[in-house]
Amino acid sequence: MREDNTAPHGRRTGTALAAVRPARLRDGPWAARWVVAVRASVAAALAWQLCSSVWGTPRPGPAVVAALLVVHPTVFRSCTAGLQYAAGCTLGALIALPAAVLVGPTWLSMSAVLLLSLLAAGHPRLGVHGLHVPITAVFVLLLGPSHAREIGPHLLQIGVGICVAVLFNALLPPPAWLRAAESALDRLRTELSGVLDGMAAAVREGRHPDDVLDPRWRTRLADLTAQARSALGQAHESLRWNVRAPDRQAVWHLDQQVLENLERVAQDAEGFVDGLGDLTAQRRATAARGPDGAAEADAWDQEFRAGCARLLTCLALCVRGCRGGSPHPVLPATRRVWRELAGRCGDRHDSLDARLAESRLLMLLDRALRHVAGGPGRTARAARGAVVPGAVTGHGLAGTGLTGAESLRTESPTAREAAHAQAATPPR
Repeated sequence: MREDNTAPHGRRTGTALAAVRPARLRDGPWAARWVVAVRASVAAALAWQLCSSVWGTPRPGPAVVAALLVVHPTVFRSCTAGLQYAAGCTLGALIALPAAVLVGPTWLSMSAVLLLSLLAAGHPRLGVHGLHVPITAVFVLLLGPSHAREIGPHLLQIGVGICVAVLFNALLPPPAWLRAAESALDRLRTELSGVLDGMAAAVREGRHPDDVLDPRWRTRLADLTAQARSALGQAHESLRWNVRAPDRQAVWHLDQQVLENLERVAQDAEGFVDGLGDLTAQRRATAARGPDGAAEADAWDQEFRAGCARLLTCLALCVRGCRGGSPHPVLPATRRVWRELAGRCGDRHDSLDARLAESRLLMLLDRALRHVAGGPGRTARAARGAVVPGAVTGHGLAGTGLTGAESLRTESPTAREAAHAQAATPPR
């Protein structure tokens, strides 16, 4: 039975992967590697040519090495690496210079220089380039008093390589890696909405969601969340000090909020699956006590499952539209269905354990709806006031069982006045 349910999902997944494969090739890690490799090669060649033509250095190896190590995928990382590299080399030269001029390379001077340079290399502000402190110190010490005049040209070549690499990345800024982050968020939204649709189908059919969904759905959601978080971090870093950064930087917090909301909804979905198992166990325990009220309990169980299935289907629609702006137009009517179901559940006189299990499921659904409405701080009234009632009928409500008339009835005059006041308030 599971094979019949997962086969269409597998075909849809294969089609989606075929559609996004060109985007992954364009925005994948190999694209960034090619960009960095080309930029580092050109920057190293420019540093070599500059040192050779201006100062007549026959083999300016330090400039080439510095240019290669400083070029990074983003402007911010290139500038940070340049400062750390320059600080590490300068600090190493200053530590070893007195011993190189006064004593020369001996076991005692080498031990003292290495001790001081290794202690200085551990400073957190130097980062990975703290390793250049002992390397430069050993190089300066090995030159000795007779070749101390070569220290200046060596440091000068390093400075030229760093400046060329930083200026090359600043004048030819790398692209802003936004498309990969948007694709990662789209994949997470698609997967999460598919999971919610599968959960709705399982609840509607009276089955456990694990019998309908792929057994690896939790792992896949966790992997997609981690990928989206990494892609958003890279995109955020690519915008720093980058002249190519668009106006997207002004609303960057929305992308972070979208990821956090989707992650919370995924956690609530996992909790819902666990809570549904507890509710099923309570129903079986109630049925085992005797036939009294069994028919009424079964009727209520079907009604409760149908309401939860409608809420899960609407939640899947809201997840697909969770992009940082206004919530999905189906949300106000979904909140009304939740209130009706919660009221019916409160009027029941069933066993305490069953009512606690039902209350837990409703609490998880309510929290997930608040997340897709724009975060925990956004109330249901604010979410209702931000929706145009007439636009509700055009967003696929036929498959959810909700209509635009239901949304119209949920709006009180106070809510409409709050919506007009909110619309009249100029944005900050």
